[in-house]
Amino acid sequence: MDERITRSFEQTPQLEQVRKRGYLRVATLISPTIYVPDKNQTQGLEYDLVTRFAASLGLGVRFIIAKNIDNAYKLVAEDKADFAAAGLVVNLARENKFRYGPSYLSVRRQLIYRQGVDKPKSLQDIGNATLAVEQGSSNQHWLDERNKDGLLNIASHDVANPTDNSAMPDDGYAIRIKLEESSLGTLEALEKGTVDYGIVLSHEAMLGQKLSDKIKVATDLGPPVSFAWAFSRLADESLLDKARRFFASIRANNELKNLIDRHYAQFEQLDQQLAQQFIEDVDKRISPYIAAFKAAGTKYHIDWRLLAAMAYQESKWDPEARSHMGAYGIMQITAPTAQDIGLIDPANPVKNIMAAAKYLDQLRALIPDNAKEPDRTYLAMAAYNIGIGHLTDAIKLTKLQGGDPNRWRDIRERLALLSNPKYYRQLRNGYARGEETIQYVENIRALHDLMIWVETQHNLIQDAKQ
Repeated sequence: MDERITRSFEQTPQLEQVRKRGYLRVATLISPTIYVPDKNQTQGLEYDLVTRFAASLGLGVRFIIAKNIDNAYKLVAEDKADFAAAGLVVNLARENKFRYGPSYLSVRRQLIYRQGVDKPKSLQDIGNATLAVEQGSSNQHWLDERNKDGLLNIASHDVANPTDNSAMPDDGYAIRIKLEESSLGTLEALEKGTVDYGIVLSHEAMLGQKLSDKIKVATDLGPPVSFAWAFSRLADESLLDKARRFFASIRANNELKNLIDRHYAQFEQLDQQLAQQFIEDVDKRISPYIAAFKAAGTKYHIDWRLLAAMAYQESKWDPEARSHMGAYGIMQITAPTAQDIGLIDPANPVKNIMAAAKYLDQLRALIPDNAKEPDRTYLAMAAYNIGIGHLTDAIKLTKLQGGDPNRWRDIRERLALLSNPKYYRQLRNGYARGEETIQYVENIRALHDLMIWVETQHNLIQDAKQ
């Protein structure tokens, strides 16, 4: 097969083959921050990167969902995919068969442990315990290399029974590896208590900690590692060269930073207790209001799940909630705002939700025209919380400091300055608790993404049953 594939690329360069076909074939993995095949709008960092790359070439994209990391590489090796964009870490063990594109995100390899066991300072501290690792991942290969070099003593891979000691050496010390289909499987193994330890990447550990109080980070393992796309060495470098130029371009114009911020920053800010309660409440409390969220979202062209996330941040979906500032109802609308937008019965959750969507839409219209989605909506949410006047001050401050006044990422930095007398005394609307607004928007962004993920998982399960 390799000879046939090599001859194919010798006769027709990969880029030319792709152009004739009219679309890229890209292997990927379903994961909250990588690729989420949402029925309304597919999202994820890899989705955004790949679709922009394809657009730069004037091509379409067909994503191929791989079963796991090994399968993603196999699809590329067999020329069933042009490259893999699946949150892959540059892996020296695979470089004999694959070329990696430019690195675009740096993360750390981390040892995690289950709450209730002693925190290990190193891998050696876990003794002969079972360690969960994603199959085919760079983490597995990293362990293999250290085992070969004598730096670790590993008994076996894919331990079916964590209490079975038959594979133990005479000295009684050897780490046992339990292979999981995905990094989420590793986190789930700790959550359920089937293992006490695991190795994941730092962004995965962060998400795991936000969603479960049972998952803890022990320590980093080795230096930072980098994400990159994987191309077959059997192919020429014509398509890879285009990828190199693409990444150089989006790095130079800060688009790469904006995309990374879009998919990761909100989870860093997300309140842990809020996230864990949200996951429980999605199944228990939202159902009476889904129709209202959908109706309001349709009327005002807002994703209904974003409105639901706002409502949870505002009131935990409590239609009778009151704040000390006089805000009322499921969307916490104040009396002056209710009067301005014609809300007569704020205790009615259907009317409260519709009025909030109307108000958010009005705020979007007040955001400068050059602000594009999703930044436009993020800024409108900030105004919903802090007021359009204070948001305008933050936009002005962003301009004065040389930031991009159309990007949430830049304006977010200046919102934090609105409580600093050095800055707010020079602004029209004065003091404001900008840090609270940052947390407000980031929580909603994260809860929105979690809602999409939960719904996608549900849809995938239902599709598999049919």
